[in-house]
Amino acid sequence: MSAPINRDRRHLHWETALDRLELDVIRAERKLADAAAPDLEQWDEPSLVGPVPDDLVDRALAILARQRQVRDRLASAAQGLRRHHDFATRVDRATARSGRPVYLDLEA
Repeated sequence: MSAPINRDRRHLHWETALDRLELDVIRAERKLADAAAPDLEQWDEPSLVGPVPDDLVDRALAILARQRQVRDRLASAAQGLRRHHDFATRVDRATARSGRPVYLDLEA
């Protein structure tokens, strides 16, 4: 009788882990869509025993596909931010004041 209980408990653990993963994906998708959305929380890898139960495999694969899409979008957004930062740095350097007065004689 303990085998079905352990199986049910393992299934519940996997369902809970998938729920958390899906919620994290939803939060990341919202953050990508709206920078004002709440910041993402630190993620901790769940400790699960055994393989994904057969009836949860399709759900796990769907979440994995969404995670990969979000990862790619985050990488693209980070690359864009790096380009903006580099540009802002170049503009700042080009327009920075030397700290000493500069005079321009318009009548010379």
